[in-house]
Amino acid sequence: MALLNSTKVQKPVEAGSTLFHQGDNCDGIYCLESGLVGIRRLDSAGNTALLRLCSPGDTIGYRSFLLKSEHRTTAEIMMPSIVCFIHRQTVRTLLERNPNLGLRFLDHNVKVATDFEERHFESITFTVKNRFLNLLMVLYERFGHLNENGESVLELPLSRQDIAALIGASPETISRSITRVQDEGLVRFKGRQVVLQDIDELTRQISAS
Repeated sequence: MALLNSTKVQKPVEAGSTLFHQGDNCDGIYCLESGLVGIRRLDSAGNTALLRLCSPGDTIGYRSFLLKSEHRTTAEIMMPSIVCFIHRQTVRTLLERNPNLGLRFLDHNVKVATDFEERHFESITFTVKNRFLNLLMVLYERFGHLNENGESVLELPLSRQDIAALIGASPETISRSITRVQDEGLVRFKGRQVVLQDIDELTRQISAS
């Protein structure tokens, strides 16, 4: 623990910046203490897609570290965050001294795989509308709040294109879903501010999928 405390680098990071880019050498791992990080992948044509989101408590870059490979993705800061960087040599030393740390990496990898399976299951069984509502609920539970009027409010940290990539839909379909849920009185949008007008009904519709 003394080694970790003496070598880790903790810093605030602004939205829009990156921790690393696809193809960069892996110099260590990052621990997300607060905020939100998006993991992106770039294809040969230059198109980028958001693969998953990392929340506080998640470790970022560990797979490239364990595989001793370049980063296969880009880690982008989606909202103001605090991250902790641990250099690869420090991580190796910690793993040698504490084998249980390796089990924590394994546990995290299993969690990511389980989340991927859950998202794949949702893409097969949920409608686009309900996948969209489910994502809004997840984001609200992590980052939402009640405003002065007692309304459930979320400042959406994702673009419509990113939302589409996460739930396996086109941006046009997301736009139609937004119109639909607003017409139904479930959600109200104003720019990136979202008001969840009927959380009980949102939960009921998602659970009924």
